[in-house]
Amino acid sequence: MHWTLDLAAFFLRTRMLGQRLPLLASFKLTYRCNLACRACPFHRRAGDPDGHMSWDTAVRCLHGLARSGCRLIVFEGGEPLLWRAGGRRAADLMELAKKLFLRVGVTTNGTLGLDLPAHVVWVSIDGLPETHDRLRSGSFDRIRRNLMQARHGKILIHHTINRENRHELKGLLDLLADIPSVRGLTLQLFYPYGQGEDQLGLTESERREAIETAIALKRQGYPILNSTGRLRAMIGNTWACRDDILVNVDPDGTITQGCYAKSRGAVRCRHCGFTPVAEAAGALELRPGSIIAGWRTFISP
Repeated sequence: MHWTLDLAAFFLRTRMLGQRLPLLASFKLTYRCNLACRACPFHRRAGDPDGHMSWDTAVRCLHGLARSGCRLIVFEGGEPLLWRAGGRRAADLMELAKKLFLRVGVTTNGTLGLDLPAHVVWVSIDGLPETHDRLRSGSFDRIRRNLMQARHGKILIHHTINRENRHELKGLLDLLADIPSVRGLTLQLFYPYGQGEDQLGLTESERREAIETAIALKRQGYPILNSTGRLRAMIGNTWACRDDILVNVDPDGTITQGCYAKSRGAVRCRHCGFTPVAEAAGALELRPGSIIAGWRTFISP
């Protein structure tokens, strides 16, 4: 019942009292990464003077987010499992965060081990082995080996649809079906930061085709956790954005409330692929599909 009361209080404060509280925090610990993925601009910032967060900054930011009312937090990078501060590692921050937030997640490239103290572990896979290796530094076999060995209770695949992998979703889902540790898959769409990453954006027709394919696969019973309604709304980005429910933390300790891209590049709403924001906005509108998607993603065992 704890999570029910917790989220009910959040919805009361935001919907009834009109408070602009963040629900979900994207917490970038570092820009450092052991891969150089073609779709990612962040590993290119690994040498930035403030590109790796200190322990004191991380603790200050976590407590600040908790005081702001934020309920869900996802650690990311770069590769967050490369984060070190003295003798402390990312797992130490996850343990602290579990004392402050309703749910704690981490998004990793999957090459460094997966039995982590977060409630949810996302592993990024962007296509069938050959395509994934081309996009993500030849890492597929390492990821698959770690997934087969993992004992964590809630591992999800994070899949970003782009121009090169847009026909591979069914094949990937079929491949993942043989990996017992994988509990489902969440979809996003490639977002063009324009900061050195490859041009992998979808045309309007490619975007529609890819999303309609995902909806059809979900209806066939494939474990895609995004809601059908929000996927359909992403075709033309017709949904009402509530970017105040998202807060971004960057390695220098900057905290920005608003769009995921707001502190990280140009905001191009027409090209938005950030499905978690669409789902969170849908949940605030009390759309059943988004509420179920959020429960299945963050809350259910």
